[in-house]
This record gives sequence, structure tokens and C-alpha cells, in this order.
Amino acid sequence: MALSLEKISSEAPSLLSLAKTAYQAVDTSGLNGQKAKVAVVLDFSGSMAAVYRSGAMQRLVEKVLALATQFDDDGAIDFFVFDTRASYLGEISIGDFPGSVDRLTRGRSMGTTNYAHAFLTVREHFGFVPQPPPMPKRGLFGLLKGPAAAGNPPAATPSEIPVFVLFLTDGAPDSKESAMQALTEVSSAPIFWKFLSIGSKSIAFLEKLDDMKQRFVDNANYEPIGDVDAISDSLLFKKMLQEFPEWLGEARAKRLLK
Repeated sequence: MALSLEKISSEAPSLLSLAKTAYQAVDTSGLNGQKAKVAVVLDFSGSMAAVYRSGAMQRLVEKVLALATQFDDDGAIDFFVFDTRASYLGEISIGDFPGSVDRLTRGRSMGTTNYAHAFLTVREHFGFVPQPPPMPKRGLFGLLKGPAAAGNPPAATPSEIPVFVLFLTDGAPDSKESAMQALTEVSSAPIFWKFLSIGSKSIAFLEKLDDMKQRFVDNANYEPIGDVDAISDSLLFKKMLQEFPEWLGEARAKRLLK
């Protein structure tokens, strides 16, 4: 259930215009009434230093928060950063969002770019720990009877609520192989990854992650956004929502979601 515009106007009036634009984008996407937990995962590698100093990451987080009000009435997003490792740094809510990025990252040293740990950290945070694969059956003398089951995750109770992750970076990861393996592994969790990139060029590796074939579901989409402050809010929200409806349908068909 969305947070009402009246409540946003009362408790966070500076977010009201963004929330109205987000509402229009959600309505156009046919997602009105869809509930989701929303998280933002920001690249905290050294190459991002100037972008943080400019305040662009704070402004992006405020836009993600405005979008989140259309999917969840708790008025908060989960905030993660990743560099050499990934960390959950807390919630950002409509009651405390001003200055939140600087406040939550204060004292953290910038590092390299570890996508894989970010993917696994988010999955663990939301409690989607995978079950071990079933053991292959053995015959009388301990010999395997046919191949072990592979390809599908073990049956589990479908989740009530999906997790919608906005993941922003400015470059490819330290280990591309680890990132591909981790994204494949988390494809059996009810998490949709929206990859966003900043900079003058699109990132070929994110395009590759978008198109990977080995996953349980197609759990990611990539959209380059260039300059966070130059792109219009309406276009940014449209890019954020691209392919989310299609993923919801596939996730329900594969029983990741009710």
C-alpha cells in the first residue's frame, strides 16, 4: 500500500513533488497497488568520491525514497554501500532523509568494486538464505542412481513481498566472474535488481549481466542514466521501473512470489 500524498505533505513536504512524479510513473507502469520493499545499493569505490562530495548521491537517494513511498507505507528504504566489501548501513526514512548519505557513510573508507558481495549481502539481509540442494539418491552399494537434481531451487513457500533494489555504480567490478556467479545464485530469491550507471558511457559488463541466460529468473535490468542531476525526474523513474512488471510476472510463475 502506498504512503498517502497527504502524509508525505505533512511529514516530508520537500519530497512531495518527487512523490507526485513517482506516482505518475508507477501508474503508467501499471504497478499501482503493488507492494515491495525498496533498497538502494551505492558504489562507494574511490572513483565515486567526487560524486558523493557534490551531493548527487544524496539527491538520488531522495528520489529512490520518493519512489519507495509508492510501494510501501512504512516511508523508508534500506541503505547499502559496497566497495571492497558491502555493508547494510541502516534505514533512511521520510523523517530523517536530509543529510542521510553523509551521516551513514561517515568514517567509512572508500575501496574497490565488489558487486558479488553486494548481491549476497542484500539477499542475506532480507532473509532469503538458500536451502542446500537435495542429496542424490544412492543404490544398495552406495552408487548414485541417476544425476543429482540441478537447475531449480528447492521448493519453498513463495514470498509475500518482493524486494526492489536500485543498484548504482560507475564501473565494472573487481571480479566479473564472481559477480556473474553471485547474480546467478541470487536469481532464486524474490529480488529484482535495477542496475543504474553514471558517467558518459554505458557499462558493457552491466549489459552482460542484464542478458545472462543461466539464471532461474531474469532478475535484473540495466539502464544508464548519465548524470543524476541532469536527467529529468520523470525519465529517471521510468528507467527505474523498466522491466520490473515483467519480472513480477515471471517470479510469480516460478513461485518465488505469491
